[in-house]
Amino acid sequence: MLISDSLPQMWLIYLGLAAVVLVTGYLAVRALPRFVRWIVVGAVAGMIAVPTGFHVTASVPEDSYGGTAPAIVAFAVSLIQKDGSGMASAFAMLVLGIGAGVAAGLGIWWLGRGREQRRREMARSRQRRASSADEEENDDLHGEGLRAERRDMSAGGATRSRAARDRQEPSL
Repeated sequence: MLISDSLPQMWLIYLGLAAVVLVTGYLAVRALPRFVRWIVVGAVAGMIAVPTGFHVTASVPEDSYGGTAPAIVAFAVSLIQKDGSGMASAFAMLVLGIGAGVAAGLGIWWLGRGREQRRREMARSRQRRASSADEEENDDLHGEGLRAERRDMSAGGATRSRAARDRQEPSL
């Protein structure tokens, strides 16, 4: 087989699955505020993406194997085998990866924060313009309505007209 036993292929598959986990995880924590969401996703990204070296011993020393694997996997294998030195080095890389992921998440949040502030400011300015336009329109309608009420409307007609005008909802 052309691609059997390929370490680069294994790493590509692992990174592809890690990307799927990150995207679904980000979508799963949508209820959280954006700041917390990016910290959690960054921590998980750092946890699953950082590589570390490992060494697995077998019952026969000739059968031992060493290489590079994701830190979370190397930590889990070291924990199962009760290998203190392997566990310590994998844990150190795991903590570094989580720290780097949190820093990256904070950076993404910081970059997106400016865009969100600009969007809010644009919405506020649109709302101010719309409310000032509505006030001007209501002032014009209110003035005309009072003149019409004073001139030739009966008391019941004026009340109905005033009630209909007050029920109108502002158009956005």
